[in-house]
Amino acid sequence: MTKLANTIIFILLIVTGAQNLWSQSTAPAPFHSESISIDFGINDGKVINDFLNEYADFNFYYKTVAHTLAFPPSEYVHVAKTVKASEHAPWVRLRFVDVNLGGNSYLVITSKEDGDKQFFNAQTINEWQLQTAFFKGEELDIELFVAPGDKNIKVKIKELIVGEYLGGQPIPYYLCGSDSRVASSYPYVDGRILPIGCTGWIGAGGFYMTAGHCLNVPSTDLQVIQFNVPNSLCDGTLVPCAIEDQYPIIYSSRVFQETDPGDDWGIFNCSTNSNTGLRPTEAQRAYYHLSKNLNPATIQIRGFGTDHTPSGCTGYYNFRSQTLQYSTGDNLGEYFNGSNDVYWEYLVDTQGGSSGSAVMSSGVSGVYRHAIGVHTDGGCNPPNTGNKGTSFEADDTEAAMNSYWQSQAEYVDKYHHTSSTVGSAVLPHYSLQNALDEADAGHGPSVTSLELILIAGSNNGNGAGEYHESIHYSGTTNGVYIRPTVGTIKIGPNIAKSNSNPSDKEDEELDGPKKEKPKNIAENHIAIPESGLFPGQTENNAVKTNTESAEGNHKNMESEKKPLPGENK
Repeated sequence: MTKLANTIIFILLIVTGAQNLWSQSTAPAPFHSESISIDFGINDGKVINDFLNEYADFNFYYKTVAHTLAFPPSEYVHVAKTVKASEHAPWVRLRFVDVNLGGNSYLVITSKEDGDKQFFNAQTINEWQLQTAFFKGEELDIELFVAPGDKNIKVKIKELIVGEYLGGQPIPYYLCGSDSRVASSYPYVDGRILPIGCTGWIGAGGFYMTAGHCLNVPSTDLQVIQFNVPNSLCDGTLVPCAIEDQYPIIYSSRVFQETDPGDDWGIFNCSTNSNTGLRPTEAQRAYYHLSKNLNPATIQIRGFGTDHTPSGCTGYYNFRSQTLQYSTGDNLGEYFNGSNDVYWEYLVDTQGGSSGSAVMSSGVSGVYRHAIGVHTDGGCNPPNTGNKGTSFEADDTEAAMNSYWQSQAEYVDKYHHTSSTVGSAVLPHYSLQNALDEADAGHGPSVTSLELILIAGSNNGNGAGEYHESIHYSGTTNGVYIRPTVGTIKIGPNIAKSNSNPSDKEDEELDGPKKEKPKNIAENHIAIPESGLFPGQTENNAVKTNTESAEGNHKNMESEKKPLPGENK
């Protein structure tokens, strides 16, 4: 597509008067594509001799946290190329067309501007749909390292995606008066989705959420969620975050609906960062609790909306544009247009790019970091008309969250504001024992193994999700699978008791201590033994547990864990 065509589409998305486009406040990153033809040829690695065999057996070389070399770096055949955009550009991406990296060969792409690198092996380049992350600048070095024993290794690049400077683009207006948004100091939960220009975030259930219209994109258009986003340029032009903070959205993992403000939601999963081997849940270790039964007087929105207050260096967008900011305002209420169409309306400032932000409960004593919906629509006109977002009270939204991992699932979240025994994503069990009692009662295992979605409590601040309880289980069919979601999980009666969920350690955006919940857990049951078996159990009816860090042992459980949505078995 030509530069002119992409620019026209970008302007239409912002300024068109059509209601379905005007109300859905995305902020696509303007870009154009340049066709290129870079061919690394057909390459064979060195013949593996006894010397190299011995190294492969006893030595490992670490290029990145996620990438282990089987041979000494000096034994790899090295081929290098450089690509540069035809004009100065703030960022670029590559699109490959034909790649074979064999068993041990790999690619390294390096930004000439800041030296940031992205590493690819055969697995990760496919997870990234043969596309790269967003690199700063307009020039890249591409290096192919061909491993000993690998044959017919090839790399072809067909396209350079070139970001454009924003300059004097038209400005949509979804503010509820003067702009009350301020920069956030808590960058762990919310991410910027590009190139569509939306906000996404980590849910307590270990999946990611945004607006449905943010996921309605072509399969060839790889969307990337970015965390720890830096300031934009003075004219609002986007600056990519570090490569290690970028994650590809798995296209086949998307579950979404896009109709109107009360039924516009999306759930998705991410592949790993190709440098670190981690997903955002493992790297960020923070999340929003999910709730449907809060009706706060005020609402907070945190997202990556555009900003032109004050005007930037070109008279339009400024350096805060599409960086993480938050605002709080009056809740105008929850409105029902049917069981699957429920929306919140609020006088909270948002702008293009805010779509997909968490609609957060604010000002409820003792309740922190609870999302009650997803922001979808602008159109604020105080005092009676506000911006809008889909409520988790919508039945189809709740059902999609409940069944995202599997249909027979029970959610457990001891840091939720309720002490529920329902076990849904928005009304999770408070106690692990309550969830196990569902299995004892025959809920789930009589059909298939019951899965406990165990919310781990964010440990970005060195804490952990601690289930300080002795538990017992006497079910006899198929057992229970425990899926950790975000952060570290500890289970047992003798672990050190935390005072609060570390995700609720407050910055200036939230205030007050978290309320204590009533202690209603029995202390005289048998804790999970190291074998994973309770007295009287066999391997066939054992509770399958994972009490380790979700980020520390996900590779070790590959043979045991169930595939994530969007992944192949």
